[in-house]
Amino acid sequence: MLAVPAIALLACLSVFAACWGAADSLAYGATREINTWTASGRSPGIDAWLWVRDDLRRARELSPADPGIVELLGVLHLQRAGRAEFAEIALEHLEQALVLRPSSRYTWANVAEARYRLGRTGPPFAKVLEQAWRQGPSEPEVQRLLAELGLALWDELPAATRRDVAAAVAAGMRRNPLEILRISERRGRLRLACKHVAGDRRLAGTRWMETCRS
Repeated sequence: MLAVPAIALLACLSVFAACWGAADSLAYGATREINTWTASGRSPGIDAWLWVRDDLRRARELSPADPGIVELLGVLHLQRAGRAEFAEIALEHLEQALVLRPSSRYTWANVAEARYRLGRTGPPFAKVLEQAWRQGPSEPEVQRLLAELGLALWDELPAATRRDVAAAVAAGMRRNPLEILRISERRGRLRLACKHVAGDRRLAGTRWMETCRS
């Protein structure tokens, strides 16, 4: 009598395992394709974008509680966030992913990017930047994003968020000074990055030493 429920349970577990396996396979393929687009610096064609979206939708149907799949859907829609409706969908997916995995540094960073693209940079935006920094201060993409968005909105940010942005700039300068200097110059906040130039041999012979001295 006890063997029947056990067999039924094993059958259910095997179905779930198959679903998870299929979902993982679809998500893995989608991730590889998105990474290819990012590495090449090109926007995906609509056909490629649609098949990746459809694969991720199927993966989510198979594994609805997987935060990674939900976040991938958000990242995918950010690829086409030049149109407001795609940015809205991206933000919706990313905020759902945060509910499922609130400690993810990259999810917080992606939420910040989606909000920025939608122009939603009021007081809640500063808290998103702060959370991204709290969760991933050593992550290059978090450092880059805080420098990019934080410096763009510097005058609008509260003091606590400015401290986090300044810390991200300092960390980014230790990691990749040329990248952070370019971001800081583009955002009109070069002084924040120039504070960390002195003694950096990687910058010897570049225009940045003279620019920062002046």
